[in-house]
Amino acid sequence: MAGVAMVHVQDPRVRWSVRAAHVVRIMPAAEWRAAPPVDPLAALGPVPRGGALARRVVVVRCADGRDAALVAAGAIDVGDVDAAAVLPLPEVLAGAAPQIAGIIALHDASLSLLIEPPDVITLLPWPVPVVGEDLCPSRS
Repeated sequence: MAGVAMVHVQDPRVRWSVRAAHVVRIMPAAEWRAAPPVDPLAALGPVPRGGALARRVVVVRCADGRDAALVAAGAIDVGDVDAAAVLPLPEVLAGAAPQIAGIIALHDASLSLLIEPPDVITLLPWPVPVVGEDLCPSRS
């Protein structure tokens, strides 16, 4: 079966992934100067204080051609996922979190939420600010 390259973020709330084809770059959050970063897991609540700090963003190309930064609050790795391991989101959950396109069953038997950045940007109100000193440290 064909593999799909994915960027995986081990967020303290839940692991999420985005297709590598959508990713433009990964960079320090402090260097992102465009619209505020989007937290693709905002519906799950803020990043726990004791969790990893979101010091990086995954910059993705959106359906309308804009670049947007997704908060990466955890370790990032890149790897291929078997296309058959990408499962549709159960119908009952699909409408509740439109930015989540599916569930990925990874080779180590863990799961990851598949985020589709073009949908994240068009379905969430723009901009979606990320509030908190942990995510946007002051330069003072």
